[in-house]
Amino acid sequence: MQRLREVAWWGLRVGTSLGIVAYILVDVNRGDIWRAVMSVRLGWIVVAIALYLVGQVLSSFKWALLGRSVGLRGGLLEYLRFYFIGMFFNLLGVSTLGGDVVRALYLGRGRRPGLALNSVLFDRVSGLAILMALGSVTLLAYPEYQFAGPISTAVMAGGIALVVGWWTCPWLVRFLPEGTRIRRQVETELAPFWRDSRLLIRVSLVSLVFHLSQVCVQWALLEAAGTTLPFTYCLVFHPILSVMMALPVSIGGFGVREGGYLYFLTRVNVDDSIAVTVGLLWWAVTVVAGLVGGALFLMTGAELPKLRVREERRATA
Repeated sequence: MQRLREVAWWGLRVGTSLGIVAYILVDVNRGDIWRAVMSVRLGWIVVAIALYLVGQVLSSFKWALLGRSVGLRGGLLEYLRFYFIGMFFNLLGVSTLGGDVVRALYLGRGRRPGLALNSVLFDRVSGLAILMALGSVTLLAYPEYQFAGPISTAVMAGGIALVVGWWTCPWLVRFLPEGTRIRRQVETELAPFWRDSRLLIRVSLVSLVFHLSQVCVQWALLEAAGTTLPFTYCLVFHPILSVMMALPVSIGGFGVREGGYLYFLTRVNVDDSIAVTVGLLWWAVTVVAGLVGGALFLMTGAELPKLRVREERRATA
C-alpha cells in the first residue's frame, strides 16, 4: 500500500510538470520563445548570477548563526562550502531535500546528524516564514497588484500562520504529550533557537535581506530578457512564485516555474514568450550556482559524509 502511494505521488508530480510544459508549448509560439532566448542580454545574466550567489552566501551565514547556537561548530567558510555542495546535490535530485540532507550530514560529521538536520530544517522554515510575511506585506502595500482572490488570501493567511507558528512554537508544543519526540527536540536540542531573542532577530533580518536580493535577481532577469517592470511588482510576485515552486507537486519546479512566470508577467502586458524565457533564465541561474557547488565538491575530495562514525573511531576519539 505504501509503495502504491509513493508511485501515485510521483505520478502526480510528473504529470503536473509534463502537463504544464505541454500547455506552454501548445499555447506559446515556440519560434517566439527561441527568438526571445537568442535576444537575451548576457551582461544582465552575469549581474543576476552575481546577485544570486551573494544571496546564497547570506543564506549560508544565516545557517551558521543557527548551527552555532546549538553547538554545531565550524567556521563560516565551512558552512559556506557545505551549503554550496548541498546546492549541487539539489541539481541531481527533484527537490531541495537531497541537498539539505547532504549539508546536514557534512555539518553533523557523523556524530550529530539529527541535530544538524534540525538546524537545516529550522533554516528552511524560518526562511519560508519571512518569505510569506514579505509576500503578505507587499500585497497589502501595493493593492494595485492584487492577484486572484484565492492567491492573495492564501499568501496572507499562510504568512500570518507561519510567522505566528514560528515564534510561538515553544509554547505550542506544550499541548503535545510529554515525551513526544517533537516536543523533546523543541524543548531541549532546539531551545536556543527561540530562547535567544537577539538570534531570532538577526536570523530574521538576514533572511529578509536574502529574499530582497532574490527579488533583485528577478528584476535583473527581466532586464536580460528585454523588458522592464517596476521593482515593486517583482517584490510582489516573487514571494508568491517562490512558495508555488516550493510545493512538492512537480519535478524540480519544472512547469510550475514557467507557468507562474507566464501568469504573473502576462498580467502586466509582458509578451508570453518573454515570460517563459525569464522562467528558463531563472532555472539557468540556479544551475550555474549549483555547478559552483559541484566544483567545490570535487576540489575537496568528492567524498560524501558518513551518516554515523564507526564505533571504534568514536572510542579512539
